[in-house]
Amino acid sequence: MELDVMLCDHAQVSGEKLFISGANIDRMVFPAGSPAPYVVNLSAAGLVSVPWAATNAEHTLAFQMVTEDGQNPPLLGEEKPGENVIGGQMEFNLGRPPQLAAGESQNVPFVFNFAGIPLMTVGRYVLVFTLDGVEARRLSFAVEASG
Repeated sequence: MELDVMLCDHAQVSGEKLFISGANIDRMVFPAGSPAPYVVNLSAAGLVSVPWAATNAEHTLAFQMVTEDGQNPPLLGEEKPGENVIGGQMEFNLGRPPQLAAGESQNVPFVFNFAGIPLMTVGRYVLVFTLDGVEARRLSFAVEASG
């Protein structure tokens, strides 16, 4: 299976279509001197390409947000910084429609929305995506207080 994913302002899945707005986010800039928390709103949107041989089976797409050094990001209100995990998963199982020829792939659109994540530090963050427990992709973005 293959995974294509991007960071954007907003996305949604409707039927089998993926609608994306404001794609290609790689940094969030807050005014210089802004105090924490740095409230982040973004979406991770993409497609999982499922080959014919992987249909009729349960699959899991999961993600976790970590700091650039692999730690859970510190959030507003935590007793111990980094104690909460930001992540999620979706499960899917595609059948083989009669018109699907052997060797053809099918796409599964997905969106993970992040609304109001109160990050306590500037720096780089990474979304680590796995397919069936195997790392498939990393996307990074920076949170900056400058300008």
